[in-house]
Amino acid sequence: MIKTLRTSVLGLLALPLAAQSPGFSLSGGLLAGSDSLRKATNQSSGFLLGADYGARVIGTEVPARLGLAFASMPGKESNGLKTSLALSQLHGDVFIQTGSPAIHGLVGLSLNHYSMTRTGTESDDPADVDHHFPIRDASGTKLGLRLGAAFALSDRWSLEVLYQQTELAGKDLEDPMIRRGGVNPGWFELDLRWRF
Repeated sequence: MIKTLRTSVLGLLALPLAAQSPGFSLSGGLLAGSDSLRKATNQSSGFLLGADYGARVIGTEVPARLGLAFASMPGKESNGLKTSLALSQLHGDVFIQTGSPAIHGLVGLSLNHYSMTRTGTESDDPADVDHHFPIRDASGTKLGLRLGAAFALSDRWSLEVLYQQTELAGKDLEDPMIRRGGVNPGWFELDLRWRF
């Protein structure tokens, strides 16, 4: 017990040092979902908050970052049913140099954990195709891909435009609605980032 408490306190004491590091940043952004997100939530918007630590790829001068983000993708009621998604994401990005010092491309991978909230009563009648949830289970760790660009506004502020594609759920074979493929949310993201 004391070992765990000591480790936790030391970790908390290290946070201010991490915040003073030139590679630490906080971000907030808006999401504009593609059809794959609308397939799950009947809506195409959401928001995201995150924290990142920038460094270099080991043994190189290539800039990279590791981050943690939380997103909310609220659902919209359709036929008495509503599915909302919340996302916890661990991601890593590598920055790609361009001809301009103010613009960088980025490519990355993510590990995603979704939680799902459903409201409404699903119909027991297989012929009632309008009253079935598109997904029933969001459990497990899901992979994702991140592509985008970062635009430096000043030494501390930057604007990022990203496209993220993640996996969520395969086609539900018991779903009477004809839906092609799985439900794998993708979205465009506009982030404002503040670097400490």
